[in-house]
Amino acid sequence: MPRRRKGVKFEQISEFERGRIVGLREAGLSYRAVAARVQRNSSTIMRVWKQWTDEGQTARKSGSGLRNVRSARDDRRLVRMAQTDRTASSRQLVAQWSTATGVSLCASSIRRRLLQRGLRARIPLYRIPLTQNLWPR
Repeated sequence: MPRRRKGVKFEQISEFERGRIVGLREAGLSYRAVAARVQRNSSTIMRVWKQWTDEGQTARKSGSGLRNVRSARDDRRLVRMAQTDRTASSRQLVAQWSTATGVSLCASSIRRRLLQRGLRARIPLYRIPLTQNLWPR
């Protein structure tokens, strides 16, 4: 019997693997035999098979997680706000966002949205200010 996966707490079952589970069950293998072949828990095999017999499909159900309240337009607005003031922190952007739109938003959501758009936090370098005779001409 092949080894079970260790250290992996959670992993989505691919569509191919779901089809393989259904095919092995239709071939007459038991839940435990299928679980050993695909290296999954037998309760997972039972759940996939039950979904296949009840609904006739093995696709994942959509809608897990929170709904996205912001639209693409809101994301563009947020990026514009971040680009106009490059030194603003995410908390400052939260304050600007809530006054502009009236919708509350957490700082981690703003950071995640900006990261998805390719904007990362940049820490400005600390430098000694130049004297007038050292300014570039």
